[in-house]
Formats: sequence, C-alpha cells, structure tokens
Amino acid sequence: MYMKKLLEISDLQMCVNGTQLLNIGSLCFYEGVSVFLCGTSASGKTLLLKAIAKKVKYRGKINRKGKTEVVFDRNVFYTNSVEDELKYILLEEEDKKLVSTFLSKKLLKKDPNSISLEEKKLLLFCHAIVAHPDLIFVDEVLSFLNEKNRKKVYDYVKKNKITLVVVSKNIEEALQTDYMIVMDQGKVAMEGKTLQVLMKEKILKRLGVGLPFYVDLSLQLKLYGLLEDIYLTKEEMVGALWK
Repeated sequence: MYMKKLLEISDLQMCVNGTQLLNIGSLCFYEGVSVFLCGTSASGKTLLLKAIAKKVKYRGKINRKGKTEVVFDRNVFYTNSVEDELKYILLEEEDKKLVSTFLSKKLLKKDPNSISLEEKKLLLFCHAIVAHPDLIFVDEVLSFLNEKNRKKVYDYVKKNKITLVVVSKNIEEALQTDYMIVMDQGKVAMEGKTLQVLMKEKILKRLGVGLPFYVDLSLQLKLYGLLEDIYLTKEEMVGALWK
C-alpha cells in the first residue's frame, strides 16, 4: 500500500564544539500515520523539531513534501490579547469558527499571559491549525490538556486528515498514535508500530522509557497466567479478568 511522504529526513547531523547532538540517517513521516516521538532529556527530540522548524543549523536534508507546522511549548506571550496573538481580525470566517472550537469568544479579549495553562496550550495549537498544515509536530503541549480537550485535538486532526506527531514525556499519549519513534543520544534507537514497540519492554527500559500503566500491568499479569492479551484501558482489563 502506497503512503504519501509528508516529510523525509536523510543524513541529518548537528555538531556543537565537536559534540554530535543529532545523527539521523533516515526518517520519514507519512500522511495519515500519527506518531509518538519520545526519549529521555537530551535525547535530541526537541532539537530535531528545531531543525525541522529551521531554528537551528544542521547538515543533511529535510525534504518537506507537505505544509508543516511545529508547535513548541511556551507560556509567555508578547501581545495584548489572545485575539492579537492569533491575528484574529485577518482570519477567514471559517478559521474564526475553527478557533471557536477550542477557545471561547470571551477568552479572545484576554491577555494571553493571564489565561490558564491549558488555555495557553490550546492557543498554541490554534496558532498552528489556522495555517492549514498537512503535518503538525507538538512538543510537550498535549500533556497539559484534560481528557476532553485532548480528544477535541485528536478528533480535529483525524477529521481534517492532518498527520499529528506528538513529542512528550508522557508515555500514556503513545496509545493514541499509530507509530512510535524512540530517540537516544541524538539517534533513532527504535521505531515501529506503537504496540509492537511497546512490547519491547526491556529495550525501552534500558533507553529510559517506561510503559503505559495498563500495558505494563497486562505484561505483569501475563507472567502469572492471569491474562492472555495486552489491554490498553481499565475497562478492557476488568472485562478480561472477569470473563
């Protein structure tokens, strides 16, 4: 089955004062394949996003075949209102309706530095989607959203066929994605379909990456013969245990 490449990386390298910070031979992001990108601190994941966003110099190629937006986490804004931050007055009517899905009209008039942490993250996300990208990278943004707002984000990108790449330390977010990439010391240490990667428990732990709670519990209960499969939610696990 053919999958359209939205972004292709080849021979990406970055060195500072003789220290190699990134060394990625080949990496692709495809249309319709959501990705969870993780790794310990200093593994290179945020630096990779900065390269994709053209915020740092690097050697190698990053071939952008679709419109790409990178959302970095920040809490400080330099405009007087949420409206100004989004250049709301310049948006098309459809985009204004889109913003209203995530931010209330009352909120638009507020100072972006005075709104809640969660509202700031939604503002950052709105900043990206009004640009109508094919591919969005979000760096430690969705972790701050409650379940309802996180679902809104995932429903929106799925409905509008936007490929979402989630960069996060919260391993539970991996369960929302199709594919998983684990970075270590500036390199891609592991990649593959999310559940297949999560099954490699020993390798993940060696790389400093834990498992989602119910995946970990499923594996432990399998050792004692109490479960036969891996379950991702409390409801699924309780149902299996009570069969």
